[in-house]
Amino acid sequence: MYASKRSRLFVRRNSAFWMQCLLGLALAALVFLVFRTTQANLELLGVQSGFDFLSKKAGFSISQHLIPYSEDSSILAALGVAILNTLLLAVFCIALASALGLLVGVGRLSSNWLVSRLSLAYLELFRNIPVLLQIFFWYYVALRALPSFQDSLFITDYLVLNNRGLYFPFIEFGGGLSVNPPVMGRFSYEGGFYLMPEFLALWVGLSLYNASYISEIVRSGFESVPRGQWEAGAALGLKPRAVLRRVAFPQALRAILPPLTTVYMNMFKATSLAAAIAYPEIVSVFVGTVNNLVGRPVEVMAVTLAFYAGVSFLVAWLMGRWNERVLRRGG
Repeated sequence: MYASKRSRLFVRRNSAFWMQCLLGLALAALVFLVFRTTQANLELLGVQSGFDFLSKKAGFSISQHLIPYSEDSSILAALGVAILNTLLLAVFCIALASALGLLVGVGRLSSNWLVSRLSLAYLELFRNIPVLLQIFFWYYVALRALPSFQDSLFITDYLVLNNRGLYFPFIEFGGGLSVNPPVMGRFSYEGGFYLMPEFLALWVGLSLYNASYISEIVRSGFESVPRGQWEAGAALGLKPRAVLRRVAFPQALRAILPPLTTVYMNMFKATSLAAAIAYPEIVSVFVGTVNNLVGRPVEVMAVTLAFYAGVSFLVAWLMGRWNERVLRRGG
């Protein structure tokens, strides 16, 4: 009897995970069926198909790569570079949008009239302008207005900003902590890390846009906490910030996480807009450059769709697990 109850409890807690696995398998089977049918039709027409092109020489450069890459690398290596660039952009956007969304959402609830109105103005401004238009503004207007290489802005002693991008130091931990800041060379800054203008425009544009939606999720989450909980925290002698952090936030999190999952998934998929300003992510590199070189649209699209679907399922699963943990612990 006890074992049976434990089995039912295990199935109930993991039902969402298994449902996602089944949906993923069904989608994979459908994609495979469509691919095989298309491949058979292409063979009848005498058109080459298959993934052998992945081992061929790429023959083109990629401006940003997190792993070793050159024109002599394979197309598979180019795909790896494009995937890492896409994931890097998504992680940066999710982090910044979450922080801004939390600040603006809490600001909407502030008793300070100015803070509340400024938060509302931010929401209405960035939510009502198309995200692609915002990206174009940051890329073609704001970043182009930055000073040239010779007149770079030093945000700190280690951060350098100009119209070529943002330079920041490389930190080494071997044998002690050491910071290697970017150093001015003959034509550009050398050393450290470098974020290209296309990345900065996408990072700022996507983050500001999605932070407006996250702020509304945060606001509604806090407003779902019963007023008595706020009053109970104040009655215990807690300061307003402590009540917000220790009493309201753990309870609001239960209402915040489900819609936040949707925003995160949409933010990840919106990285495909990077192709509009030639940032080297998977759509720009693989669907654009590689497909033009090898002429394998079916295989290229199959790989790209599988990547987006796989990462989206992973994000949904991770957020689902987090939500389950919050519900079990009560915040």
